[in-house]
Amino acid sequence: MGYEIRSRSTHVRSFLYAYDGMAKMELDGVAYSLYPGCVFHFPLNQSLVIHSSREQPFCYFTVRHDYKFIEWEGTSIRCSEPEDQVFPFDCVVPMPDKETMLRDMQNLHGLWNGKKTGYEWETKLAFLNILQRVGEQQHEQNDAASQSIVQSMDYIRNHYREPLERETLARQASLSSSYFSVLFKKHAGCSPVQYITKIRLDQAKLLLRRKSLSISEVAREVGYQDPLYFAKVFTHEIGVSPRAYRNM
Repeated sequence: MGYEIRSRSTHVRSFLYAYDGMAKMELDGVAYSLYPGCVFHFPLNQSLVIHSSREQPFCYFTVRHDYKFIEWEGTSIRCSEPEDQVFPFDCVVPMPDKETMLRDMQNLHGLWNGKKTGYEWETKLAFLNILQRVGEQQHEQNDAASQSIVQSMDYIRNHYREPLERETLARQASLSSSYFSVLFKKHAGCSPVQYITKIRLDQAKLLLRRKSLSISEVAREVGYQDPLYFAKVFTHEIGVSPRAYRNM
């Protein structure tokens, strides 16, 4: 309704491939951009919002599927639920070869709707082949993306005095802002903003101990043009004001 899908709790696992339009997705409060050529999926029991527009309506294929673990001991067979994350790739993965992905999804759709003899096995095999390709793409992407994140961390350490925005850093890494943040936290253990703050405040502590600069000058030296904002951030993160830290 109104170019929006909204669910308080997803009740079925879904794998999707976008082939036209644009959308924004929130999955359990985490925001993602959706665009032609991306694969995305939903685990169970997640709050979901997908918002598109009349100007760029979002178009995609959906494969609704189930996934179980089979435990077999002698003649006893037991079926158990896996954890929510059942795929070895992120919630959103860009697939560079759009034509091949579209063709494979169209083929999968045709197999399922054709209902010819043996279609259950053919569709399962086609789906598993698609999942394998996405997993391989994620692996290749992570290798390149890991190097990009390392370079971003180096850039922050060398340019902490300058204005640093997440969007600018993401563009330098050739990644979307949301995916950049996810990868950065995976590698650095904190968000880009938290890492920038840490680098700036570590340097600020060194400068405050020297006592040759005023607190306003220290603020500017580590990238804060507003000394009051610098003092507020410092106090929140370190637990004492810059002046109190200098006198410790």
